[in-house]
Amino acid sequence: MLKLIQNEMIKIFSKVSTYIMLGLLLVLLVGVSALMKLSGSYSYSGYTYTEQDIQSELDYLNSSKPDGYEVQVAEYEYMLASGREWNTDSWEFEALDEAFQNFQAPLSYQREGMTDEEAAGYEKNLEETIQAIESGDWNAYAKLRIGQIAAGTEVEAVKDAESFSYQYMLDHQIVAGAGDWREEAAKEAGDAKLQIAELDQQKAQGMYVSEDTYEEAQNRAAVSEYRLENGIENYIDENGSTGSVYWTAFLEETMLVTVVSVIMIVLAGGCVANEFANGTVKFLLVNPVTRRKIIISKYLTMLLLALLLILGVYAVAALINIPFFGADFGVPYLTAANGQVSVGSGYLYALKYYLLEGVSLVAMTTMAFMISSMMRSSALAIGIGVAALLGGSMVVALLAQLGCDWGRYLIFANMYLSQAATGSTVFPNQTLGFSVAVLAVHMVIFLLTAYDGFTRREV
Repeated sequence: MLKLIQNEMIKIFSKVSTYIMLGLLLVLLVGVSALMKLSGSYSYSGYTYTEQDIQSELDYLNSSKPDGYEVQVAEYEYMLASGREWNTDSWEFEALDEAFQNFQAPLSYQREGMTDEEAAGYEKNLEETIQAIESGDWNAYAKLRIGQIAAGTEVEAVKDAESFSYQYMLDHQIVAGAGDWREEAAKEAGDAKLQIAELDQQKAQGMYVSEDTYEEAQNRAAVSEYRLENGIENYIDENGSTGSVYWTAFLEETMLVTVVSVIMIVLAGGCVANEFANGTVKFLLVNPVTRRKIIISKYLTMLLLALLLILGVYAVAALINIPFFGADFGVPYLTAANGQVSVGSGYLYALKYYLLEGVSLVAMTTMAFMISSMMRSSALAIGIGVAALLGGSMVVALLAQLGCDWGRYLIFANMYLSQAATGSTVFPNQTLGFSVAVLAVHMVIFLLTAYDGFTRREV
């Protein structure tokens, strides 16, 4: 069997077309990285409101008058009167927006039941906050917010959560808007803690609280605090999101698995068909080996080659992005369950990501192999395989739009296991286990058809 596989490999790599396809794949890898670098899509500096922008927003609000527009109008009027530009990434803009939402209460229902003393307190908080913003002193603003939160009427758990990010940044001498990654992590932890505290309140009041929602908040808080405690700036989450430009590009290049699929369809489509078309199958059959061994060796060769190409793309993508985005080797894969953080290797996660995407490659290779075993024309086998690869996803999407639920049983709806693992499939409630089962059934059918077609064919 090993000798037969070796012979098939020699046949494949003796063709100039094989090296041309591999060369094109390498060029595409470099080209995708270069385009990502040139696009600059990984940098964001926020939007700066000009005087004209603010006036346009005011005109729209005053003409359309949506619910609660008075608060937004008051905020924009202040921004306009200040005579300065406001960037959405600045702490001053965020603080101003929060101040007006918390302390500006012009609406009748907001004023209802409010004493003069309470109204004066709201106005004082707004005035003090604006003064802190105008001074440009973030530390003074943070201390002011901690005091305002402490003076509020919320329960202690909510107060602690609301003041967490401010206190953490003060304790660690982090200035908002200075580009320190710990600011984002502290805010994420604070938001998650606040959600947990509010959900606990709802539980205490006898209200229904989704356990999934509660656990998700716990996990977000755990991951954010773990990052802060261990100094982890960039990481990969369970959805493949990462703050590292290098890793973002690395993971996005799994899209080139489609190109590898086309290459494998070309190779698998001609694997058997060319033997019959060229008459070389006679030389195979005169050897003391059965047709069963021949067809199995050809298929195993295709699987081995598919695996090698996936690993090759993975390795080249990992290396080729270094000169474009710089090396970022120490990025971990962080997940949490029940509030407990697990740490894994970023490269192992990426390998799993590539291999999951490679399932579609194996499925299409098997389909092309089956077609090749049934036809004499390699061009026809390749054409059908490529058409199925490119059109399969569109057919599935169309069936989903038309409400044809039986479309979930098609192979094209189950090839991308990474989507099934994250619950982002075209058809709802399509689990990873379901997709694996559907793929397994199709693969068995393809292989049995290929075996039957090859063993019964006349030479």
